[in-house]
Amino acid sequence: MRAAVLSPAKDLRIVDIEKPRPRLGEILIEVKVSTICPTDLRKYLGHTRIISPLILGHEFSGVVAELGERVENVELQDRVTVFPVYPCGKCRYCKKEQYNLCNKPSGIGGLIELGEKINGSFAEYIVVRAENVFKLPESLSFEEGALIEPLAAALRGVLQSNVKPGDISLVMGAGPMGLLQVMLLKVVGATKVIVSEPLPHRRNWAKEFGADVVVDPYTEDLKEVVESETEGYGVDEVLISTGGSVEADLVPQALELTSKSGTVVVFAGTWPSKLAEINPNLIHYGERRIVGSFLYTIEDFQRALKLATSGKLKLSRIITHRYTLEKIKEAFEVVISKKGLKVAILP
Repeated sequence: MRAAVLSPAKDLRIVDIEKPRPRLGEILIEVKVSTICPTDLRKYLGHTRIISPLILGHEFSGVVAELGERVENVELQDRVTVFPVYPCGKCRYCKKEQYNLCNKPSGIGGLIELGEKINGSFAEYIVVRAENVFKLPESLSFEEGALIEPLAAALRGVLQSNVKPGDISLVMGAGPMGLLQVMLLKVVGATKVIVSEPLPHRRNWAKEFGADVVVDPYTEDLKEVVESETEGYGVDEVLISTGGSVEADLVPQALELTSKSGTVVVFAGTWPSKLAEINPNLIHYGERRIVGSFLYTIEDFQRALKLATSGKLKLSRIITHRYTLEKIKEAFEVVISKKGLKVAILP
């Protein structure tokens, strides 16, 4: 089979390798659509380690091509998507069913660096554990099926914000994850969603996906806009949905923009790691909260699948570019340039 194999940073090659075979409790999936995640990008650029050589990719959908022994939850030719995290099942967090916080999880395609190496979905076929496979309803396309994983991550961030109907929310960053959160906040019942985003084409996309107010933080005073839109109280929740070192600079600003009893969600990681300076008085006197959001649980994944099926989200619109496996390097360059949103690989 053909696969995109990464060795050192940017050494990404299309090679012919032996098609994997499913063992006991495993399933072979013919990959139909696989989208590029910022986690894939960090590994491609060499910002985070990989156990090389590695096939990246963990946001995908496909068709069941072969069943290992004792697999009963799917049948041949079923259309499926996959929960790409393998918790260790033994640590304190797994015993508390906080599987997204597992001490030593493994992730398909290098999603998580702590556990064993598991090749990913930038290939024609992939083998996965049967219990991680979910059938796709007929109403969902393969592209929408590939987006269940990022939707689950975005959903966890929204759930961590404790958003309620009638709230006014702020999303910092209108990349794919921020735009998914804009849609989710509106579905949950936020009456107004403000988006801060420096790139004009992404501000336009934010409007398309339901943002009520968009702000260029480089040319406009975000604090003035928030005060005007909230009668001076501040927003009920802020989701910091942009990564990189800039995120650390946004945490103190987000606290200042949040109302009393409001919540700041730190949704992404900083690369490289960077400290944030915050005023603890804002937390103490205003009972503001800062919470993290990492990965998702099985329940989050199932909720995301149900939401995708509801028709309330413009999910497929998130994919703006499509490439064959042979042109995967071009696909990564589009992600780096931020010219699009989600970029799909079609093996």
